Amino acid sequence: MSDNRDEAVALAYNARSNDDLRQGYDGWARGYDADMDRRGYKLPGLVTALVARHIPIGQGPILDAGAGTGLLGEWLDLAGYTDLAALDLSQGMLDIAASRGVYDTLTCAPLGDQLDYPENHFRAVASAGSFGVHHAPAAAFESLIDITQPGGHLILTVRYIDMEKGGFPQEIARLENGGRWKTLESLGPFFAFRDEPDSAYIAWVFEKAP
Repeated sequence: MSDNRDEAVALAYNARSNDDLRQGYDGWARGYDADMDRRGYKLPGLVTALVARHIPIGQGPILDAGAGTGLLGEWLDLAGYTDLAALDLSQGMLDIAASRGVYDTLTCAPLGDQLDYPENHFRAVASAGSFGVHHAPAAAFESLIDITQPGGHLILTVRYIDMEKGGFPQEIARLENGGRWKTLESLGPFFAFRDEPDSAYIAWVFEKAP
């Protein structure tokens, strides 16, 4: 690995702001897929399996929230899903995602801000590896609910380390108690990467209130 690439990876994993995240992932974009393959990255396959469990083929659109280089989109496309949209704060990552040819639209914007999609637009939102204490915040959940159709699904993964510190269980409970969504299932903690004990994640499937 080059020094510049090492610095980009470190910045991505220890980001203190969206600018840090953007700079880190822009710098990592070209080597990202090879790194994920070498480390045995499991999240796109798992999230695709959860999408297939709850969303029939042919129903869409589906938002890949925090799409990165489009690994999840490629899995969803292979599983037969179309009408896919990608959202990520790194243009460098989205450039790689665009080259896969599986997304109808690609939008460069961070999770956590007001999203430029119509209310109740997506049949489902899926996210693999984007949420965690140094990544997308728990506060982004509500904006994703807003753009999901009533009765639609949100399939989200959250990094387990410092999950409480990031307020994720608290926000999930607040939204459930407020009638915004209900939990259909949860999985984990499990390792997102082969042989990396600090890569534990939990996955949830939520249904937006009708």
